[in-house]
Amino acid sequence: MRSWGVVVLLIVGCAGGERRPNVVLVTIESLRTDHVGAYGGRSRTRPDEPLTPALDALASEASVYENAHATSSWTLTSHASLFTSLYPTGHQTTRPLDRLADSYVTLAEVLAANGYQTHGVVTGPYLRGPYNLHQGFDVWDQRAASAKLAKSHGDRTNPYVEQSVARFVRAGRDPSRPFFLFLYLWDPHYDYLPSPPYDRRFVTPACEPFDLSHWETRDDVDRLSPARLMYVWSQYEGEIRATDDLLGRLFVLLREAGLWDDTLVIVTADHGEEFFEHGKRGHKNNLYAESVDVPLIVKYPGAGPARRDTRVASLVDVLPTVLEVAGLAAEGHRDGRSLLAAATPDRAVLLELVSLSYQGHMFPAGVYWGGIRTADRKLVWREQRPDGGTGTVDLIQLFDVAADPGEQRNLAAARQDEAKAMMARFDTTASATRVEAARHDERGLAAIGESDRARLRALGYLE
Repeated sequence: MRSWGVVVLLIVGCAGGERRPNVVLVTIESLRTDHVGAYGGRSRTRPDEPLTPALDALASEASVYENAHATSSWTLTSHASLFTSLYPTGHQTTRPLDRLADSYVTLAEVLAANGYQTHGVVTGPYLRGPYNLHQGFDVWDQRAASAKLAKSHGDRTNPYVEQSVARFVRAGRDPSRPFFLFLYLWDPHYDYLPSPPYDRRFVTPACEPFDLSHWETRDDVDRLSPARLMYVWSQYEGEIRATDDLLGRLFVLLREAGLWDDTLVIVTADHGEEFFEHGKRGHKNNLYAESVDVPLIVKYPGAGPARRDTRVASLVDVLPTVLEVAGLAAEGHRDGRSLLAAATPDRAVLLELVSLSYQGHMFPAGVYWGGIRTADRKLVWREQRPDGGTGTVDLIQLFDVAADPGEQRNLAAARQDEAKAMMARFDTTASATRVEAARHDERGLAAIGESDRARLRALGYLE
């Protein structure tokens, strides 16, 4: 049973038969907020070389949500939250082989039910069909995510994405209908092996080049020299700049097609990336800022608001925002709030990471991370759950994020009452999403073949 019931069109912004806006939603893999110029981000190796000129130009005519967060620190769980407006406990898609249940209503399903042409172009293994995130899409172009095309390490999928999007915009659209175009851009994911000329663009004499292949599963890169770490940054930044240049060309394509002004454009990331700030590399390790703080840039159609917005926001807010802009609503529970609503100063958003069954060399099975983020505080904790049930908390950390944005100074011992209050607030909020989860089918497993399993093992997602 679908919990949102009948989807209804509201007369909000579409009175008198006015056409609903097109929607373009883009997620960029592993993009840290501090590597986006509109957020003050700069290259670690070449500070004067722009990293994200296309995103910065978009931000100049958009609303920039400066305090936005993923719901988790890895791809599958974050995208399930993006599409359902539910925290991870609510959508239950938290483990490496989890499949989003059919009973959940996704953003694409709501839009399709209201006349939208829905088209997705995706890359990376966790957006493939077996995980069922494609519910509601007329077309789900996943060729760039196939194990045959992408060989796990050194994947370069941007060229295929550009070709696919160009085909849709120029010939695949139904001009009589609004469209929802979703893009997932994979290339900034490790291994950081950008194609020329981006592989040299951020390299300086301070960098010591070395082989970055199999970055996530190697044991010999845990203690890098400063020169080698600078080289890692240069390659990650090359991937970001290559992806930003792709976005710039796609934005030009939309303008040339006469679609830009009437289109809602949202660009965000599924999570960030760690470079040993808390002793780890990659992602899906924990819930610290470098892993879950993400850009969220929204260009509203027409003369929509363009501003800097400091409210606490989350990926779960994207769905209700799209529906409000489109003049649509759906019944049922969702954890997100429209970004067009008035900001609530005391709002808190939840963070979750389940490591059960995720057994790479750095990730023991049966670990749960929880977190809650307010405007000026963040609480994270870790539980050991060897049997998957109730766990034993072995780490609690409280951060004053205004004074300590890098989350290095733990205040939990000195402010125990505050930490307990935030933990209780997490439980209260999470209880509603647990009720929602109980209304749905139990999660199933994605049916993937051995080639896909081998790819996930190569990337460190499966042992």
